[in-house]
Amino acid sequence: MTTPDDTAAIIAFAWLALAMTLAPGSDTVFVIRSSLQDAWRAGVVAALGIVCGVVVWGALAGLGVALLLVRFPVAYDVVAVAGGIYLGYLAWGALVSARRSWRGRHDAGIGLGLAPTRSLPRTFGAGLLANLLNPKIGVFYLSVMPGLFVGSGVGVWTGLLLGGIHAAMGVVWLSLVAVLSGWARRSLLRPTARAVLDGVCGLLLLSFGVLVVVGVLAGGGAVA
Repeated sequence: MTTPDDTAAIIAFAWLALAMTLAPGSDTVFVIRSSLQDAWRAGVVAALGIVCGVVVWGALAGLGVALLLVRFPVAYDVVAVAGGIYLGYLAWGALVSARRSWRGRHDAGIGLGLAPTRSLPRTFGAGLLANLLNPKIGVFYLSVMPGLFVGSGVGVWTGLLLGGIHAAMGVVWLSLVAVLSGWARRSLLRPTARAVLDGVCGLLLLSFGVLVVVGVLAGGGAVA
């Protein structure tokens, strides 16, 4: 049973989670590109994968497993670098697609085919993996949970509750982004437009990945 203090702590966490959710980052870019590439349903599936990663991090923080990232900086660095490399992999796919579309911009038939290029399970997995490889989320939970729930037991159920609140916000916001991107898809996926959009998304994902790796090498981490 929650106490008034716990209720106030949950509300405070919700505001922090909302700020994190609305802040543009690699998650938003990935959802937009998924919608532009494979229609709005793919963007929503990508969003679901991303928010499932949030719930997992919340549970890990509640269990204390995520504390290993703080106590063992090497573990944090390994996960962060893996996440940065994975963002680079996603960026590479976007840039290759941009190059292909740019080469075919004079061919009226290229860029208008709207058949999905990635299966929905793969899209879900990509969103999930991208978030699981972002240790900043785990550290976020570890930094706010003890301060907000002073005197209360912080366990896996608390982590799941907070992760669920964060995930609910994320799925609403990212699904909205996905639907809006999907609506714009048919008019934007002319060869030249697609090349530009894929190129921009690829460069953004690459920049997020580079920031993560550079932050680790500099000893300060980076937000992705």
